[in-house]
This record gives sequence, structure tokens and C-alpha cells, in this order.
Amino acid sequence: MSRKVFVFFCVSLLVFAVSLTGCGQQEKLVQSDSNLDKSAQVATEGKENISKEETGKDITENTDEKVVFISTSKLNVRSDSNAQSEVLGSLVKGKEVKVIDEVKHEETTWYKIQFQNAENNEGWILSQYTVKDINVLLASPTLFEDKDINDYFTSPTLFDDNTIIAYYGHPNSKIMGIVGRHSKEKLIPLLQKTTERYDSLNGNKSVIPAIYLVYGTVQPGGEILRINFDLVMSYIESAYKNGVLIYLDHQIGKYSPVDAINELLPFLKYPNVHLALDPEWRTDKPMKEVGYLTAAELNEVQKTMREYIISNEIQGKRQLVFHQFLDKMIQNITAVSSNYDPVLLVHNTSGWGSPDLKIATHTRNAKAINIPYKGFKLWYFYSSKPGVHFDDPLMTPEQVLDLNPKPGLIIYQ
Repeated sequence: MSRKVFVFFCVSLLVFAVSLTGCGQQEKLVQSDSNLDKSAQVATEGKENISKEETGKDITENTDEKVVFISTSKLNVRSDSNAQSEVLGSLVKGKEVKVIDEVKHEETTWYKIQFQNAENNEGWILSQYTVKDINVLLASPTLFEDKDINDYFTSPTLFDDNTIIAYYGHPNSKIMGIVGRHSKEKLIPLLQKTTERYDSLNGNKSVIPAIYLVYGTVQPGGEILRINFDLVMSYIESAYKNGVLIYLDHQIGKYSPVDAINELLPFLKYPNVHLALDPEWRTDKPMKEVGYLTAAELNEVQKTMREYIISNEIQGKRQLVFHQFLDKMIQNITAVSSNYDPVLLVHNTSGWGSPDLKIATHTRNAKAINIPYKGFKLWYFYSSKPGVHFDDPLMTPEQVLDLNPKPGLIIYQ
């Protein structure tokens, strides 16, 4: 954290700590929906024991549209309101869904829901594995109620007054970036040390630390492997307590950009969270081809994000980051709009290599003056093994801050 805001957070957290208990959060391994252990699957439906004869609907209610959140590791979505009906898919913990109908049996309530899915968008789930308030799923349910800290994170001039320094990666992968090479307890002090170096060089602007998490990682065939809810929230909570922003990145894969951003939108309820898409991985052939986004798609994603922010009365400006190192990654870039306030679009220069190569890429991206807020990504050395990339040599903070245009977001992978 910048020294210029350190005292503020120390005082705020000292006062707020009196009301907090159980803030510790143990990290869990990332799991795909198909690889969850059998006990977790049994927990979602095994207790119901609804027989085939019990398919009659005792009570039907047309409920006003409401939102609930999945409270178990994996919950099957079925074609009808009984446990023997066809499984349409599954939802993971923390997923936000809309309830459009409700059916009550003797001791069981089923919700008909709308959800984002490539093939289906309606189905039935058991209500007992949902909650109305997502905060009850957290290790510290009242953590995000500190007004002073929330006002800081949602200040309308936050990104005018500060440069953001982010550490990038996946918690369970050392190769994907620095985030996976250290525990949260060791990562945040390292991040703060890097932030302080920039703060000493940044003139009148302060510097804010951030952790950039690859939430959705593309797999063969374009499938997406997601970080589980408890692990994501452990980072969001730890970051909040230390004055650190969080970026959640979705690699899109074979899915539509709007579907990808819809997965991330519920996390905007937390004041330190911002979102990102990586067009490189918008493909069903990862590592074999580089993907892309069109201008129309980027504008639609911003519109979707803006509507969610407004309808949910979410405070502050929220960044939407996208990466580019090849021209073809953003098609018709001059048609991209940056006028979806309070969404702040960030055009980030990605790609590893020598300083000259990286500066050339940034200079090329700078021609997109319709997207004035720029970012810049650097790659730490980790390994010389084939396929593990790094910058050689790594640019210094002085060199990065001397870029034209000067980046407002600086990411270290």
C-alpha cells in the first residue's frame, strides 16, 4: 500500500477489528465441476429421497423475481421439480441466479431459475441449497460494512489520483504468475514493497496495490476451469483488509464475452473488485491460436456491466480490463466506446519480450486514442523451461513510468 494511505487503513481497521471474528480463510484446491468428490454431490440432493411417484406438485407459487446464491459446492440443475428429472447442468457455490417460479412439496421447495449457460438458461434447483444474502457464505460476513474503507475504494477520483500496481496469476499455478508462487500472507507484503518503490517515483499521484486473479482459465476445447468461490473470496477479503484492489479475469474460451462477464458481475458487490477479459484465450484451440474480441462485443460487455452496476446500486467506478499484443486481438478497435460510465475501460499492453519490443507494442496500442486509459504488463523471470515466458531484461519502474502514454494500471506476472 502507498505510504500516503497507510495511516488511513491502520486507523480504520483498528476500529473495525473489534467487531470481526473468524477472519481466517483456508485456501482450497481449484476443482472442475466434473471432478468434485462424491460426498459433495451427495450433499446437494441425497437428503431429499423423492420417489418417482412424488412428482405431483402440492403447491405452486408464482413468485416475484428474486435473486438467490448457491450455497453448496455443486448443485445440479434439473429439468423439473423432482430429483429424478434430467440433469441439465450444475452450478457452483456463490453463483447468482434469478428465481422465476417456486413449487412446494411436503417438506421440499424447488426454485425454477434462470442462469447463464451455453445450452440452457432455465431449470429447477432445491431451495435449501441457496441463500438470499451472499455475505452469509463468507468467513467474515460483516467485513465489508466499514463505511470509511468502502468510501476509499469507491472514490469517484480513485483512478485519477492513483496508479495501480498489480500482481498477476492463479493461486494454484506457479507458472501462471507471481500470485501462485506465494501464500496470501507473503504475497501482500511483497506487493506492498513493489508499490512503495513506485510511490517514491510517482510524483503527486499515490499508488494502490492490487491482486489480479485469473478466475476462469481456458482448457482444451475452450472449456473454462474456475477458481472455487471460497478461494476467490479469501483473496477478496484479505485484500479488503489490507487496502488492496482485486481484479478477476475470465479467459472466455468457447463462450460468449457477455456470458463470461455475467459470471463475474456478482463479485462487483465488493467495493475493491474490478473485472477483466483476456481475448487471447477466446478460442476453443488454446495454445494453437490467438483469440479476439470485436469492438461490438467489447461495447456490449461494457453495456452489460454498466446495467448491472446501476440496477444493483453499486458504488464507485469499476474497471474493465482487456489485453492486447497483436492487432487482430481487437477487431475494429476504433469503434470501441469508452462512454459507459461508471465502467472505466482499460486497454492493457500485454506480451513478453525485450523492453524495445514491449515499448513498440505499447506505442502501437496508444494509437487507439478512443480508449485513453492504458495499462502495461510485465513478466517476472520464474523458469527457463520451454514455454515459461519472461521479460529479458525486466523493465525498471522508472522505464515503465516514462512510457507514453503513462499507464494507469501496471501488472506484474
